[in-house]
Amino acid sequence: MARCIVIGAGLAGLAAADALARDGVEVEVLEARDRVGGRVWSARADGGGLVERGGEFITGGYDATEALAARLGLALDGMGIRYPDRALRPDPGIDRAAALAAARAVEAAAAASPDEAAPALLERVVVDPAIRELLASRAQSSTSYPVEGLTGGHLADVSHLLADAETRRVRGGNQGLAEGLAAGLGDAVRLGTPVRGVRRVGGRIEVDADDGRHAADACVVAVPLPMLERIAFEPGLPAATRAWIAAIPFGRAAKLALPLSAAVPPDAVMSVPERFWAYVTPCDEVGGRVAGSWAAAEPVLARLGVRDGPDRWTRAVRELWPELPLDPDARPRLTRWIDAEWTGGSYSVIGAMPDGRDRHPVGDPIDGIAFAGEHTAPAAWTATIEGAILSGERAAADVRAMLGA
Repeated sequence: MARCIVIGAGLAGLAAADALARDGVEVEVLEARDRVGGRVWSARADGGGLVERGGEFITGGYDATEALAARLGLALDGMGIRYPDRALRPDPGIDRAAALAAARAVEAAAAASPDEAAPALLERVVVDPAIRELLASRAQSSTSYPVEGLTGGHLADVSHLLADAETRRVRGGNQGLAEGLAAGLGDAVRLGTPVRGVRRVGGRIEVDADDGRHAADACVVAVPLPMLERIAFEPGLPAATRAWIAAIPFGRAAKLALPLSAAVPPDAVMSVPERFWAYVTPCDEVGGRVAGSWAAAEPVLARLGVRDGPDRWTRAVRELWPELPLDPDARPRLTRWIDAEWTGGSYSVIGAMPDGRDRHPVGDPIDGIAFAGEHTAPAAWTATIEGAILSGERAAADVRAMLGA
């Protein structure tokens, strides 16, 4: 029986391991953390509210996610909010139709000038300063990277940030997707087992982990992009692959969960000038008694004092949304996807793909090694739960091709 080692028990690695195991390949999954799920992480706030500390929003087109949830017997519930549709405070009085028209004009310009600096492109194409600032704010928040560092290629699908489809979550928490996959793999998943090196020797793969050496016929490396540079590959990765890894920016973000003293109807509110937003959903399983907030990109995180704790951010949420009945006796839950030990940030920032490819060449297989993770997903799905799952399924196909199966 062919054997494959999968490095990383996030959704990408588990999706790859699951697909291979169902095809009769013996798999072993090595995970550095003491939990599965990676950047998909469900937890409880003070008062028992369910919160997503990582990947949260399942919107339109998440076909692989829906199929996986159905196979695992997990329901997807509407969050009562439409992810891109947020009340703006202060309200600049933007006409929705005008904003959509401007977004589509930006997309056309981005397709023609994918390397143009995003601020310059927005200045050139969008006449209304309020709409221009809205699109800049949404692009920065979505990519978790300063808009000044983005290009036209990162604005190629900006109109989806103004879409109007309801957002969903997995009932019981999105981490249930990872836990369900891991349960099916049983003892093949080994937690608390960081990998330090991957060696190709005589057509075999040897993986050096903290618990010793593991050998297999193939390997799937499904770790966040910055972690690739912490694994010693022998022979080293090709120069072109190393250059691609170094060239892809990686975002920074944080999430804040604030228990409420009373239930609040589902809603979402955003500060365009401060470039962060907050929301309430009944998916918290306590009837809308937890407010979530998302902030991304270093300038925003610095203004909110995220590295110093939740206090300044909590005050900012109170100023943004004064009607929220924040519970003064409950502790906020702050999750910093800034320099997380096994992540290095939030997610990859990939715009236009090189040479018009559907996915980034950093995910191309190399001599018995396949690569998975949101940074290797199809162009439309990088930095998403859907992209992680799709990348794992594709990496499994790469392994099968390398094994001749």
